[in-house]
Amino acid sequence: MKSKALRIIGAAAIASVALVGCSQNPGGAGGGQSGSAAGQPCNRTVQNDFKPPAAKPAGAKDGFKVAMVRQSGVGDYFEQWGRGADAQVKAAGGQMAVFDARGDNAKQVAQFNDAIASQPNVIIVDHGLADSVNPKIDEAISKGIPVVVYDVNIANCKAMYISQDDTSIATKILDYMKQDNPAGGKIAYVNVSGIAPLDSRNEVYQQFLKANTSFSQVAKFGKYSESTFADTAAEGAAALKAAPTTTLAFAAYDELAKGALIALRQNNMSDKVKVYGVDISTADIQQMTEPGSPWRATAATDPANVGAIVARAAVAAGAGVQMPQKLTIPAALITQDMLRQRNVTNMDELRTALPDLNTPDILGAPWIPQIRPGA
Repeated sequence: MKSKALRIIGAAAIASVALVGCSQNPGGAGGGQSGSAAGQPCNRTVQNDFKPPAAKPAGAKDGFKVAMVRQSGVGDYFEQWGRGADAQVKAAGGQMAVFDARGDNAKQVAQFNDAIASQPNVIIVDHGLADSVNPKIDEAISKGIPVVVYDVNIANCKAMYISQDDTSIATKILDYMKQDNPAGGKIAYVNVSGIAPLDSRNEVYQQFLKANTSFSQVAKFGKYSESTFADTAAEGAAALKAAPTTTLAFAAYDELAKGALIALRQNNMSDKVKVYGVDISTADIQQMTEPGSPWRATAATDPANVGAIVARAAVAAGAGVQMPQKLTIPAALITQDMLRQRNVTNMDELRTALPDLNTPDILGAPWIPQIRPGA
């Protein structure tokens, strides 16, 4: 979530069957039939090696317009993501109008109408409730506006779908948890269901438990809301009190991890339980590196870099490039030991310490200027 990565859409969205996030069968652009919100998501072909044409397309326009329809939430993940996208659009000579519903699904539908009415060259959808945005995605495409979607369970096969590689993310962090705890442990599992990226990570976690019987789950909690960390902390305090033998915590994204840290402190368990999370931000780095922190590692992408990748997809799609159906963004393992050894205290220092987090070659082209996310 965030994937980070992630992606707060508000308490109202939680009751719905299909929330934000990468879909189990997410979707893309190029040819193919069009689905609808009521239909089944199409099976999309992943093309991580796709590159836009080297020559600037005839359809590329100076001063092109991008409309971003998004559901952001608490935390600096979304701020970094948005800055990365905006910087990339501006570098390519365009301008971006942002329509941010901040957890209000009805507002996102209304804003999507406004975005379509503004007649942009392309629309970016960044998070949202699938039942709300799918009809609007259909409408935009029917009016000839290309759509690039990040982390929404979409049904229209003509919209390009981009996500973190959630299976790889969960595998990386769980493999490290096993390496860090060779004798196994008793896990407090911090996650919620119904959100596609988190569901994907849950599948990996369940497989991990089956394959590693020295690890067992003794508690489960997690709340997805506009104040995820605070609400998760409240649930976690009670859950951990009832599971005093807990030695490990796996949180499926960083706001859940922050809630787990608070719950551990409230139960005086911070020195007894190691925490493993997903996603990264400056606030996360500070919590991971503070003295006595139990947060041992996270698997993550750079949110600013992810925003830039999505923006490059939008630049290309708006110029008339036939885009791939689906693209996934690789993540890196970031450990507490590495952060402390390299004196990393914020995202800029992390980008220097782990330059592989910046991936300008993904959807890069000579006519799309490279940027340094976060700079």
